[in-house]
Amino acid sequence: MPVANISIIIPNLNGESFLPKCLESLQKAIDKCTPSSTTFEIILVDNASSDNSIKIFSQYFLNSKVLTLDKNYGFAGAVNRGINAATSDWVLLCNNDLKIDEDWLLLVSKFIDGNKNSRLAAISGTVLNYDGSKVESQGLRYYPYGKCLNISNGKSVTPLLLKRLKKSSPKTIWGASAALTVYNRAILNQIGQFDSDFFAYEEDVDLAIRLHHLGYQTAYIPNAICYHLGGGTSNKMGNFRPMMDAKNWIYIIIKNYSKKELISNLFPIIIERLRNLSGLIKQTPKSKIFSTLLQTYQPIFQNYSSMITKRKYIFSLR
Repeated sequence: MPVANISIIIPNLNGESFLPKCLESLQKAIDKCTPSSTTFEIILVDNASSDNSIKIFSQYFLNSKVLTLDKNYGFAGAVNRGINAATSDWVLLCNNDLKIDEDWLLLVSKFIDGNKNSRLAAISGTVLNYDGSKVESQGLRYYPYGKCLNISNGKSVTPLLLKRLKKSSPKTIWGASAALTVYNRAILNQIGQFDSDFFAYEEDVDLAIRLHHLGYQTAYIPNAICYHLGGGTSNKMGNFRPMMDAKNWIYIIIKNYSKKELISNLFPIIIERLRNLSGLIKQTPKSKIFSTLLQTYQPIFQNYSSMITKRKYIFSLR
């Protein structure tokens, strides 16, 4: 039986409408691992919610922690606090707007227990949309000109595809979306965890780039399936996502690209950043374009020296 120990970290902001199904699926998956020596702790990191999220969470788990933050620190800031509070060797980051198959934790626990690879840093599974009709992600595919896509995103789910997923063996992939991924906590701490300056979005790409350059590996278990609503929180926040995408890709490039990588990909990098800008403008009311652009790009100048410091540390590890 598996002997992994896993801390489940759920970042939350006013998620009372999503949490019950998420927590119910986690409870069933934990129960599926019993009896075994696998141990779990559940940590809700609440970004100053004004709803009943904490009350709902407390009704599901007795062996749990609640970190109540004084303001919204975003995804990266919240999960870092959860990682620091965790006591397990492995941490599972779990979005509050998803649900998992009941054998998800069992599959991952067995994989951890049977894997002796010291370079294994992350483990993910198949992410479907909430009704299971489309694939959201089978891992991340990265392009050096500053773009990263979810593998098989939008692909229709058919009985044949599900059969293939059930029979497919685990494999190594470039990186994983942090919507539902298990990370080696010691490795996360070594490389600096998630970058809290990102606030939300692309922080998993930034982390995957660092892991990849340092020779760490990400495993994909096809038959570990979850269902993700996606944008459950950010969809209520207007043009929030295109703002974060535009800002955070520039952070990624400043921090992670060598001079050679930057020069050899300069033109397509510029094109991608202009696409980010165009997408942001299209989703912003005309009356708010100037203030939105200032809010998006000003932090880059304010945090530039901090990014350079992080860059020096990242390159010192390579």
